[in-house]
Amino acid sequence: MNDFEDRYRTIVDAIPAMAWSGRPDGSVEFLNRRWLDYTGFSLDEALAWGWKAAVHPEDLDPLTDRWRALLASGQAGEIEARLRRYDGEYRWFLFRAEPARDDHGDTIRWYGTNTDIEERKRAESLLAAAKRTLEMIASGALLADILENLCDTIDAQVPDLISTVMLMDSDGQRLWPAAGRAAKGWFEAISPLTIGPS
Repeated sequence: MNDFEDRYRTIVDAIPAMAWSGRPDGSVEFLNRRWLDYTGFSLDEALAWGWKAAVHPEDLDPLTDRWRALLASGQAGEIEARLRRYDGEYRWFLFRAEPARDDHGDTIRWYGTNTDIEERKRAESLLAAAKRTLEMIASGALLADILENLCDTIDAQVPDLISTVMLMDSDGQRLWPAAGRAAKGWFEAISPLTIGPS
C-alpha cells in the first residue's frame, strides 16, 4: 500500500459512517473500521463477497439482485436491507452505491455507504399499523381481530416480547384473555384472573 492509500483508508476509517469500496465486478476490496466494528467481521472475512454473510437471509436475494442490476447498468443506486450486528441483532440499513469512472466513462471502482435506518423503519411500521387498525375499526371488524392486530404489531416491534390483552368483566372483578399469545396453558391457568383489592 502506498502513502496515498494509507491516508485514504485512515480518513475513511475516521468518518462517522459505514463505508466501503469495490472493484468494477462488484467484489468488495475495502470496508472501513466502523463497518467491521458493527458486524464483528475481520477485513479478511468481509472482503470480496464475504460481507454477504452479514445480510439478513430474507434480504440477501433482493439485495444481490439489485447490486447485480446496478453493476450491469453502471448507475448509482440504493436498497434497504437488514445487517447483522456483532451480537446477532439485525438492524435496517440503507445501502448506497456510487460508481467512479475513468476518462472514457468506464466504471473503475464502486464506493458505498450503509446508513442505519432502523428508527425510520420502526416509525413506518407503527404508522402502517395505526392506519391498519383505524381501517379495521372503520370497517366494523370484530374487537378480537383488532386486538390481535395490535398484539401482532407490538410483538413485531420487540421480538423478545409476547403481548396479551385482557378485558375486565362489567362488574370490575375479573380479567379475561381477549387477544395475544402466551405460553401453553397460561390462559387456562389465569382464566378468569381475579382483580385484587388494590
